[in-house]
Amino acid sequence: MSASDTRPAARPDVNIVVCTDESGCGRWYHRGRNADTILSQLNDAVGDDTAERVQVTTAGCILGCTYGPRFDVVRRWSDEKALYGSICGEATVTRRGRVNFVPIPDHLEQVVKDHLPESAQPIAELNAQDGPPDIDLLRSLLLDCSAGMADHPIGLGEAVVMVHNAAATVSIPATLDDMQFVDGSGNPDTGGGIAVLTTDGDGRVALQLSRVRRLEFIHRVLGNGMPSYAIWMGDDQLETVYRIYLRRSENAAANPKRHQLFMTLTEKYGSTVTF
Repeated sequence: MSASDTRPAARPDVNIVVCTDESGCGRWYHRGRNADTILSQLNDAVGDDTAERVQVTTAGCILGCTYGPRFDVVRRWSDEKALYGSICGEATVTRRGRVNFVPIPDHLEQVVKDHLPESAQPIAELNAQDGPPDIDLLRSLLLDCSAGMADHPIGLGEAVVMVHNAAATVSIPATLDDMQFVDGSGNPDTGGGIAVLTTDGDGRVALQLSRVRRLEFIHRVLGNGMPSYAIWMGDDQLETVYRIYLRRSENAAANPKRHQLFMTLTEKYGSTVTF
């Protein structure tokens, strides 16, 4: 098209709009990626061959959902839409009501392929896909909390677990050091979907990993100048149902090491992680 040509540019086949709202989706992480990372990977996935056919842009809060990171894909050639998010299946969002999320794939080249007319997958099939194995990610994260990491071989150790529901809160002294995974019958299973913590007595606290949709690492400095470390977990309604607060270790030399591990965990997984 010449400089004097006033004809409008060809409309792209596919529009992808990434939510980068810093007060919502933009501050969340999913499988190690936040909105900026996903935006960059989508731009890389488009490439030179399809740059004129696929447009990637950003927007502020579109849904008011806080299920980020997330992005919309619009098929201009068929007027269909797909909503990609860090969760899979139906969820309620404030601006659209009940919507259906397609799980964000690990390799975003698949998104481009799934929506170009010559290689498109039916929207219904995309919505029916299973999500990535996020229980594996949560299990790995909890193991890092329990046993530490290569550069920080000490775990987070002593803790207070707070279990919440709509009517009550129960605080239980427990330890992360003896955490184990079990199957639905309570049998030890390294691939089990239930994490079990040992309390200071002979009790146990069980956590259903499949119900966790959000985890936050929270580091604060209290009014007395002392640091506070917490791990909050939320369910599919984004209600915080399970909190772990770290107690000061009886071994004072362990506290700086636990601080280093906690900060390294936030760098590795992000301060707010969705599943």
